[in-house]
Amino acid sequence: MKSSEILKYKRDFPPADYSLKVDSYTLLSESKTEKYDTNVFEVGGYKWRLSFYPNGDKKNNGSGYISLYLVIAETDTYAPGWKVNVNFKFFVYDQMEDKYLTLQDANGAVRRFHAMKKEWGIAQLLPLETFKDPAFGYLVNDSCVFGVEVFVINYTGNWESISLVKKPNNGTFTWKIENFSNLDKPDYWSEVFNVEGINWKLNVSANGDSKAKDKSFSFYLALENWGSHPMKKAVYAEYNLRVFNQLDDDQHVEKKASNWFKYEIGWGFRNFMSLRDLRDASKGFIVKDTLIVEVVFLVISVADVSSVRKSLFPLKKNPFISSRPSTPST
Repeated sequence: MKSSEILKYKRDFPPADYSLKVDSYTLLSESKTEKYDTNVFEVGGYKWRLSFYPNGDKKNNGSGYISLYLVIAETDTYAPGWKVNVNFKFFVYDQMEDKYLTLQDANGAVRRFHAMKKEWGIAQLLPLETFKDPAFGYLVNDSCVFGVEVFVINYTGNWESISLVKKPNNGTFTWKIENFSNLDKPDYWSEVFNVEGINWKLNVSANGDSKAKDKSFSFYLALENWGSHPMKKAVYAEYNLRVFNQLDDDQHVEKKASNWFKYEIGWGFRNFMSLRDLRDASKGFIVKDTLIVEVVFLVISVADVSSVRKSLFPLKKNPFISSRPSTPST
């Protein structure tokens, strides 16, 4: 990293992964030691060490600076073509303020370690003039402390996508409810039907639910056995609920709704239509003691979770809206 690309700030707590204390810094810097390699430490399932240059890494324009590098160690057993992606921070302890000068890439860059590049660091970590000035507190009584935090980015391959499908295939379900006048239970459920891999069912209260009893026909859409669905994701739907007029196609009663469905709770209308209108034989909603209701899905969300990454944005299509031909009503 170039010094101009380094973000510097101070924090109170020490580095989480590894620290190096150097006593008798002057003797170390005056020796013939170009660099000091620490013992190996483990982070994120990999072995690492720090390389400390007390007089700067002259080969990488570090003359006149402290230089510090993170090195991946013990890679002999790694499979050919190995790569390790890492984001890391370096630290220098300010002994006067009891704080840690933190140095990291200003852009949050991820560094890739591999067989041809086993170390990354900062050649110009701190100017030696600054480092040695007692006023800054980095070198006190000829002692100093450095540290590092290493965040290994392990790619799991897990991802999720969601799209909204307009007019989904098989998006219409019609339910003929026979012997309607004999329905005396609080509510009734249709058979289960599937739209875009999700199981649904319709729910009606022939005499109105608890808050609309004997006043209104209640009509709902609900998920079926949602708890067993492997993703357990909320499902968004825009839909029309319809009560057919069997005498006049222009007089169906229809209401549009949109909801996020989760758990097996129905969404729809408590007061879908009055029981007086529903039961009036002249109006044509109940014919031969049969009521016909229907749901038509206009939009439905489809989510996908995979361990194998695919292109989230194929070609140049809008990834959130896709159109499919509608299925004619039956």
